[in-house]
Amino acid sequence: MLALLLAIASASALVAATPVAASQPAPSANSSFEPISLSEEGTVQQEDQTYVWRNESSTLSTRFHNAGNSSLYEFCAYVENGDGGRVKLDCQQMNVDPNGSRKVTFDFERYPKGISGERNVTVVATRGFGNEETVAETTSTYTFIERSGDYDGDGLVNEREVELGTDLDSRDTDGDGLSDGAEVDDHGTDPQDPDTDDDGLRDQQEIILGTDPLNSDTDGDGLTDGAEVNDHGTDPQDPDTDDDGLTDGQELALGTDPRNEDTDGDGLLDGEEVDRHNTDPLNSDTDGDGLTDRAEDDLRGTDPLRVDTDGDSLTDSQEIALGTDPTNPATTVGFAGLALAVLAGLGVWYRRSGYSVPAVVRKQSSDVVKAVKTDGNRRAEESDPVVDGPASAPPVETQVPLSDDGRVLQMLQEESGRVRQSEIVDRTEWSKSKVSRLLSRMEEEGKLTKINVGRENVIALTDETPDWADSALR
Repeated sequence: MLALLLAIASASALVAATPVAASQPAPSANSSFEPISLSEEGTVQQEDQTYVWRNESSTLSTRFHNAGNSSLYEFCAYVENGDGGRVKLDCQQMNVDPNGSRKVTFDFERYPKGISGERNVTVVATRGFGNEETVAETTSTYTFIERSGDYDGDGLVNEREVELGTDLDSRDTDGDGLSDGAEVDDHGTDPQDPDTDDDGLRDQQEIILGTDPLNSDTDGDGLTDGAEVNDHGTDPQDPDTDDDGLTDGQELALGTDPRNEDTDGDGLLDGEEVDRHNTDPLNSDTDGDGLTDRAEDDLRGTDPLRVDTDGDSLTDSQEIALGTDPTNPATTVGFAGLALAVLAGLGVWYRRSGYSVPAVVRKQSSDVVKAVKTDGNRRAEESDPVVDGPASAPPVETQVPLSDDGRVLQMLQEESGRVRQSEIVDRTEWSKSKVSRLLSRMEEEGKLTKINVGRENVIALTDETPDWADSALR
């Protein structure tokens, strides 16, 4: 009897390791299994896929619901062998009450050698011992791997991927174009974040461009690498793309073009205008005197921030047109006599021709006289050098622009020597701050007087200060 039992045990062990045919009798429609589950020990769960450490122990379990009259069943667990068949893993007999249920558990120390990759695991219930009539079965799919293996071939072993949280079945977990192994071992980037430094460029893009995937602003110019490449077309490895002395970030803040060294085309680099001359890099003629900033600074020696550099009441461009020195107020006097003679001659011609003298001729005469008075080198009569005739004259098309000082003084002369500060703002369309600064300077130079009346200033020529200036209204 003992020999017979040993023979039966040996035969059972042989059956457990021998592949069996994939085809089995159709299961009964009455009895059923709940889905298979594996213990957390020995497995890894990623999304909807369960990975099983092939060389480590794990526990497989399910629950059988008996809908038949039989009570003795055999339960066997199988795994696909990759050749269309399946390998028996373990079997056990159990009694299950009719219309009752019972948990079925299999403990495995390790899985058969050669079982790797994605495989179906099936649990089958048959009636009695050795009975081939299948009454129920259930199947789940698992992926069998080893800790030291590299299932997805990304350069990281499976155990390391589990530690990092990367995908065991994807070479490039974050889809940035770099394999997980390259990110971890070569570049130090995050294999779960396609843009490690959050600069708008994917990690692979940065490697190709030569920028630092761990630094959002590789060249330190205040712009992220992604903004430079995708939005502005600047060089993310050069803080000053156009080499004008301003960083790309500074240029965008100022409104200048970071790809054009001379945004306003005045001949001065944007950086020179900002850092050296204090001129406007967006305006080729900062003071609006008709000369470009470079022409004033490098060629003429005039001040690109002042319309009338020498303060003789003629703009710098007027003096250049007249042939006088815009940096020397004395040169205006030498020209004044000729200018007055010409203007007087024009007045005589208009009068004899029966026309009234044009306002522009009278105005130019007044300007010349005023320039002479300002220098203190010559006195001129306050009245116009020419007089109106009986008829209207044809309009004069062109006029050399006045300086800012000249415009204010002309306005005062036209208004009998006094005008409100707010009216100067309205008529010139200058900003309030510009008018305030201009009037303060002119008052310091003795050209006019500011008189406070309530909440507003009245501006008066120095020699036209009204009697009420010293009253309680002041």
